[in-house]
Amino acid sequence: MLIDGVWCDETDRYMQGGVFKREASVLATLSAQELAARLHDNTNVVLIVSPSCPWSHRTTLIRVLKGLENISVAMAGGPRVEGYTLTDFQDPDPDAEPMRHVHRLYTATDPTYTGRATVPLLWDKRTRRILSNSSAVIARALDQIGNSWRLVPKMLAGEIDALNTRIYEGLANAVYRAGFATARRAYVEATRDVFATLDWLESHLANRRCLFSQQVTESDLFLFATLVRFDAVYAPLFRCTRRRLVEYPALWAYARDVYSWPGIAETFDFEANLTGYFLSDTDNNPHGIVPELPDTDWAEQHRRDRLGVLTVWQDSALIPFEHFTGADYAA
Repeated sequence: MLIDGVWCDETDRYMQGGVFKREASVLATLSAQELAARLHDNTNVVLIVSPSCPWSHRTTLIRVLKGLENISVAMAGGPRVEGYTLTDFQDPDPDAEPMRHVHRLYTATDPTYTGRATVPLLWDKRTRRILSNSSAVIARALDQIGNSWRLVPKMLAGEIDALNTRIYEGLANAVYRAGFATARRAYVEATRDVFATLDWLESHLANRRCLFSQQVTESDLFLFATLVRFDAVYAPLFRCTRRRLVEYPALWAYARDVYSWPGIAETFDFEANLTGYFLSDTDNNPHGIVPELPDTDWAEQHRRDRLGVLTVWQDSALIPFEHFTGADYAA
């Protein structure tokens, strides 16, 4: 992490008495509304993500569903030497010192920044500043531009926020609390939360196509970013082994349903995720052995179309999600 703008390899404030506690960023950035206004002129803005990061994945999922492929994407990854390496970042200023690591973007924005150099983030190439490093803010900004569908309609915003928090606390962050725990008590509490949340989701989705009935919302994409990693990464590496995703009939079919939506499969690389987690996380995998992928078929028919036609909010009304109609959509 950075301490007063200086990279420190040894400092680790995430672990407290064997418990993993994720710190909130203190970097001053734009609000979702301000960011959306800036993104209308997006030629100078680049979305920087890591292929193995579920929070990054949330933003790339929304980018593809909102038809915002014109917003350029740069990748961060590789061995964690000074945090994330910028693997394909192009700086338009030929005279500037090369930006090789994500933490350099943070100190360019705030020379005295203290905290983690995380992704995703939106970088303004012209002003050479981070516009936002919050996946939630970036997601909401992307939802305000692009096509006219809304993944967070105003009438559902409060319920979506509440469900996103439940998914984050009970599953998306809980798998990390399990995986990084160095005390038995912390591990047991984290896995209890993980499987209680999965059990609730299995029941909730048994008779619903999406988390909000048949309506595609931001919450579905946030949940999917965790589910698609569960059996290959979180179960073996983070010791979330009580049950696998494929042992939840409704939840496994739901995950395959989302995976089948046009453009979604292209946002996720199973092999890149294995490499990113098992080679970078040397504490949990000191020998750097990358396991084989589980023998599962994400393209298997999910048959959840019997629960209804997918819909999306547009101008305070529900309409069929037109991307999901026609012969090319395999229900």
